[in-house]
Amino acid sequence: MTTAHVPQGRNNFDFLRFAAASTVVIGHGFWLSGHIGAEPILNFTGFTDAANIAVYVFFVISGFLITASFQRSRNPLDFLAKRALRIFPALIVSVLFSVLVVGWLATSRETSAYFSDRQTLGFFKNILLMTRFELPGVFTGNPFPDTVNGSYWTLPYEVFMYLSLLIIGVLGLLTRSVVMATLVVLVVGNFLLLPQMGIASFVLHKVFSLGMFFFAGALLQLAGPRIPWRLDLALALCLLSLAAIVWHVLPVIHLVSLAYVIIYLAQVQVPVLHGFGRFGDYSYGLYLFNFPVQQLLMHWFPDSFSLPGFLVVSYVLTLGLAVLSWHLIEAPALKFKPRRQAPTAPVAPA
Repeated sequence: MTTAHVPQGRNNFDFLRFAAASTVVIGHGFWLSGHIGAEPILNFTGFTDAANIAVYVFFVISGFLITASFQRSRNPLDFLAKRALRIFPALIVSVLFSVLVVGWLATSRETSAYFSDRQTLGFFKNILLMTRFELPGVFTGNPFPDTVNGSYWTLPYEVFMYLSLLIIGVLGLLTRSVVMATLVVLVVGNFLLLPQMGIASFVLHKVFSLGMFFFAGALLQLAGPRIPWRLDLALALCLLSLAAIVWHVLPVIHLVSLAYVIIYLAQVQVPVLHGFGRFGDYSYGLYLFNFPVQQLLMHWFPDSFSLPGFLVVSYVLTLGLAVLSWHLIEAPALKFKPRRQAPTAPVAPA
């Protein structure tokens, strides 16, 4: 099992994560402002939106990089420590921000009633990846009511994928054949078994659908040198995805095309993008803080913004919080990560 080497800092992952997180912010803005009918990707496809596709991008990148992280880790505890230091410090601050700042400013309850409510205490379960969306009396009149931070829903699935990969690795099964078999099971389950069996469980559907993209990324990490990384293939897959929208088979095609195109773009030699993250990785902060910021804006100024104005203002405010989160919370926490070797990746395309 080998992978080709790309020097650290010579890839575009920071840019792609930032672009995906920014897409989530803009995509959420259509929902939270009550203008989902104007969302261009949803109008084009009829069944998915930009934020949803951006989440798939995150899971592809995550599967690729987390597999490399496991390969570099000295032992399982080393791997878990790195993952925990990346996930939890900013998540804890985000939950505190949602409860102590956003919820308190927006609630229709008296302060004492708000903080003593069981729902307020229950919101802290988000720190333990037990997703809770509501706070008492908060955002009940918003176009997207009652939800304080809808971004939290993906985090338990992300961590579940980490643990799944860890178990496979500890068992000595982190090989191309095993990961391919896992991906096939997820694809069959998502597109055939769950629909035919009439299983409506949101959790199961997300485990299978998000798992497909995560393990597609993992497979590309493991099989990189055997894959031809070419611009013409990337363009052909993009065109195939567009055509598949008409054929109504996009999800199957989309899995292959999105995974390949994202990892291809991560390797393209664009010097300005290689250094994109030199000032910080703001993608996680954008993802964590956008929802409460947009909800609070809609709560305070429901009729003050045009849709473009709302998207711009909410993005700028969220980016400001993301910058603070990185420099005050995330980067200091990551200093405790064990030292690592340079990441591995498939052969970079010309």
